[in-house]
Amino acid sequence: MKSARIMFLTALLLIALTLSARAEQQEIAQQLDVLRAKILTQYGTDLPPLPVPINNPQSPDKIKLGEALFFDPNLSKCGNIACASCHVPERGFSDGEQVSDGCGGVTGRRNSNTVYNTAYSSHMFWDGRVQTLEEQALGPVVDPAEMSNTWDNVIAYLSSGIHPLTKKEFQKAKNFYKRYFQMVFGGEISTTTVTKTIAAYERTIVSFDSPYDKWVKGDDRALTSEQKKGLLLFFGKANCAACHVPPNFTDSDFHNTGVQNAGFETPEKFPHNAEICGGVPKAVDPGRGEVGFLRSSCADLGKFKTPTLRNVELSMPYMHNGKFTTLREVLSHYEALAKGTVKPVVGTVDPKVAEGSIVLGAESGSPEDSKNLIEFLKALGGTRFMSPAVGVAPPATDR
Repeated sequence: MKSARIMFLTALLLIALTLSARAEQQEIAQQLDVLRAKILTQYGTDLPPLPVPINNPQSPDKIKLGEALFFDPNLSKCGNIACASCHVPERGFSDGEQVSDGCGGVTGRRNSNTVYNTAYSSHMFWDGRVQTLEEQALGPVVDPAEMSNTWDNVIAYLSSGIHPLTKKEFQKAKNFYKRYFQMVFGGEISTTTVTKTIAAYERTIVSFDSPYDKWVKGDDRALTSEQKKGLLLFFGKANCAACHVPPNFTDSDFHNTGVQNAGFETPEKFPHNAEICGGVPKAVDPGRGEVGFLRSSCADLGKFKTPTLRNVELSMPYMHNGKFTTLREVLSHYEALAKGTVKPVVGTVDPKVAEGSIVLGAESGSPEDSKNLIEFLKALGGTRFMSPAVGVAPPATDR
């Protein structure tokens, strides 16, 4: 009799648990329906038309030329650093390093930002110091911590096929560039035409068609149950969508998110700090406050551009200085901000991530919050680019 009673009570418990689980699923489904309607109304389902400057229209030949230049290490002084060295397709067009190595082993001072969907960005670099991809392409060639070259050397190489510093000859490169610069620009090889082609190629690096995109268009099976819970967190109590706005999952703005030094910051890397806002600490990154015409603006101290979250799983480490190796560490940082236990090294933390603005994780939310939110971030992985299996012509040395 006692055994039968236990079996009966166990059965009742299982029924109750089943009914509870079904009720929870129904509640989540209703919340998701409401959220989908909100997203459709406020943000839409698709990325906007690709922004293309009137003076630099896209063409297949121009894109092919830009791709070759993007992967060509001979644009660097040392002959072994290409754009693709720091922006590796398989690594989300970052490079997996906290900061990148340039020619001669010189290291940079900021993490290599992704190229995915930068066609939609209104400002380039972490501090937003330039406003077009064409302008952005000018900088790395001459940056001492990157390619460390001169544009005269680059143009000489593209015209002759001979690297001016290593003296190596690349006849195939000469033939390729002569042909394509002729087809695209009537033979003109200049800083203007080179940066236009690199920008044209970068505008093709667009990621879309992720599980999230499929879900928002009506496919409920595109997301797992964990990803759906993470989706509700992202747009709800975790407050992520305040800055990572769909469909590109960035607001194209700048925020101080209180990221601490990563360990490599030295006064030598930030030589202008004494000029900024009356002087700031020598060994910190002033972010957008370092931009020349903003150096008197204390409000811009410690602010960095909001990156897109498209293919974010691929582009670790994270933040402007590569401080965090995993997405879990990133979420822990934001939770610490919400609890008020982290203070910015310079400037004032943004109100959107300040104390009390986020409810996330075991301390202030649910133990499963972080796990579910990370699963949703993975669901933002869409179109992926790979390095060409047989390489991009040129270069091919003749000796």
